[in-house]
Amino acid sequence: MKRIIICAAALLACASPAAATNSAIELKAALKDLMAKLPGEYDNEPQRFFEAEYKTPKEQQHQRVYRAFTRIDAPEVGENVIVATVHAGDKYSKFDEAEFQVWTLAVDEARQAVRMSPRKFKEPAKFIPIATDAAKLKGLAAGELIPARGAAGCDILWRLHGSQLRGRTDPGACATTLTRLQTQATFNWEWLLNDDELWITFDGRDLSGKLVMGRADQTHWRLGKAKHYECFLTYRPAIGEPQVNNGFMMHDRGDIHRLELKDGKKTRPIFIELIRGMWPSNSGRNYLELLRMQVYDGTPEAVSDDSLIGNATGSAATDRVGFTSQNLSGRCKLAAG
Repeated sequence: MKRIIICAAALLACASPAAATNSAIELKAALKDLMAKLPGEYDNEPQRFFEAEYKTPKEQQHQRVYRAFTRIDAPEVGENVIVATVHAGDKYSKFDEAEFQVWTLAVDEARQAVRMSPRKFKEPAKFIPIATDAAKLKGLAAGELIPARGAAGCDILWRLHGSQLRGRTDPGACATTLTRLQTQATFNWEWLLNDDELWITFDGRDLSGKLVMGRADQTHWRLGKAKHYECFLTYRPAIGEPQVNNGFMMHDRGDIHRLELKDGKKTRPIFIELIRGMWPSNSGRNYLELLRMQVYDGTPEAVSDDSLIGNATGSAATDRVGFTSQNLSGRCKLAAG
């Protein structure tokens, strides 16, 4: 009886991992939630900004990664299908073909989870140009796909923990041979999803348990879900006509838009960054979620604090942000829909 009372008082400590979501109706609700929340664009640049501002040593800062998940209508593949893409850097950086995958999601009552299973394209080059175009991927044939293998070829089992969706691999279930390291390794993934963020971490360990892939500290990549803004920039040069750049789209998780300004016959590059995320205070004892639009002289590859020529800041919940100076004005407004 004493044991029963203790477990009733500390249910989570006594329950198995699968007990958080175990009824058929909860699993169906979790699947519906996943299909609504997961599709979209994600970027961890706000995490990197915070780490740099918080004086995290460079070797401990996370590398940048951009992910996109596109829901497609492909009945031959499955009822719930999502195409995943990854770039090593921002959305304009190197495409990661290893994680260019097609995920199918379904309720797995035996495992008391929503099972997300990956497949790969037989001919990736054929589909990379339309990887995030749901209309062009509509009706994708099952014959275009093959089983996914390797470190990214693992089933992710999603369960609801309170308001948090948590996806994990079954311990020991995802094993592969790493050709480069000439060793066999087992991979464990963890995904955490809410309305505004997707956190991901993984580790690959050899037969002795030694970490061979993944971060030593096992901290997550904190990917912020992006919202899309329509942006405008106007420049009034000392020589020549005003220049108006109308209606270019940017996402708010560290997106970059490059432009050129003309002063008579002279042309100079500038770029705009739009970023929503955590901003540490000067004291470093607290932080605030903000949306910030910044305009810099030069290029992102050679930026410095002295390059800043325009800046606007608003709350993380704002639907617009903008500024006006003597010769430059800019604005970004949340796009409709």
